[in-house]
Amino acid sequence: MSQRLASRARSSTANRPATSESPDSPEYEPLDYPLDDDARRALERLSTNRLQNRYIRNLKASTANLGNVVSDIQERLHKRRAHLLKQRQRRQGKDPVNGEEDLDHLEQHLDDYARKVDEDSREAEANLRLLIDQHFALEDEGRIISEIYTDTTNAQAEEITRQLQKERQREEAIEIAQANGDPAPPEEEEEEEEKPPPPQSIIDSLRQRRADKRREYELLSVQQRYATHNEYASFKKLWHDAAQGEDGPPLADASRWFAADGAPILPTVAPRAGRRRSRTADAGDDSDDDIAVAREVTSLRCPLSLQEFVEPFSNRKCKHTFERSAIEDYLPATGQVQCPQTGCSQTFRRADFAQDFYLDQALLRRLQRRNEQNQLDDMDVDDEANTSVQVESTRSVKRTKRES
Repeated sequence: MSQRLASRARSSTANRPATSESPDSPEYEPLDYPLDDDARRALERLSTNRLQNRYIRNLKASTANLGNVVSDIQERLHKRRAHLLKQRQRRQGKDPVNGEEDLDHLEQHLDDYARKVDEDSREAEANLRLLIDQHFALEDEGRIISEIYTDTTNAQAEEITRQLQKERQREEAIEIAQANGDPAPPEEEEEEEEKPPPPQSIIDSLRQRRADKRREYELLSVQQRYATHNEYASFKKLWHDAAQGEDGPPLADASRWFAADGAPILPTVAPRAGRRRSRTADAGDDSDDDIAVAREVTSLRCPLSLQEFVEPFSNRKCKHTFERSAIEDYLPATGQVQCPQTGCSQTFRRADFAQDFYLDQALLRRLQRRNEQNQLDDMDVDDEANTSVQVESTRSVKRTKRES
């Protein structure tokens, strides 16, 4: 026990920096603990740890959930507005006293609901940007650990090579001395300038690289952080398609998703249901793009396979959509190729597929809505057919009774 306490005391004294009270003490130097083989192997396992990929998958799932939630509430609001508009059209010229009063009450309720939808959608957008920040931080963390492992491995290899060269030089000097009958030369101490610099602490290196990556990320504009991110593009499209409906104007270009001060430009809900228009904060509402917008027509068939989409993947730059298997077969193994959509000059590369293409959740929801509507139409047709059969059967029975 006394030896252990004495050892701790010596260690504490060695680690204590020099102070003015001990002028004879040597200048403090941080302790050097180079990584051994076990530590390097542990660092290698950490650099290839699949746990990080699991975190990234969970982040992507969270971003997808945010997009689906916003799409659901915006689509519900859009349907309620359309229903209220139909109700007003049906009641035109009918009992204006009671009917209009009920509709005004419903309209006020819908305006309150619209404001809540707007608040929730904006909160979801802010949380989405936080998730994207975490996504970048996790990816940077993986790169940092991989870089540290590579540097320590290279430093170890360089040190082994240096020691081998030093031993070889001494063996050659001994052989020459023996050949000349001279005594073996004494082992020389390595001069200070020949010694390699001490390796940086792994913890210090980790902190330094983290700070550097954080600064690099903070220097990016909000446009570079989010507008070029596939998850954010998918979220914006889900929101837009659900709020505007299939006959609405196209989604604004990604260059107009953020204002000059970095604030997101998001659609706001105007009061009074049935007279809703899309507005943007600080977006320049009088611009030509806002005044003259074209209806967005999206085909539900892939222009390459000519089949209905199963996995529609849209390009972040030109916004054209293709079936995943079809566009992957179209992309060459090396080099680049022009977008197969007629009139598009955008070029694609297989190496950039994961960065430039994303699963178009908005189009998937549109397919789902179309299929659900088709099922409802088929049920209506069957009901009409059954009703016709029943009516004809009833008429036949009546004719039989009369004839008898």
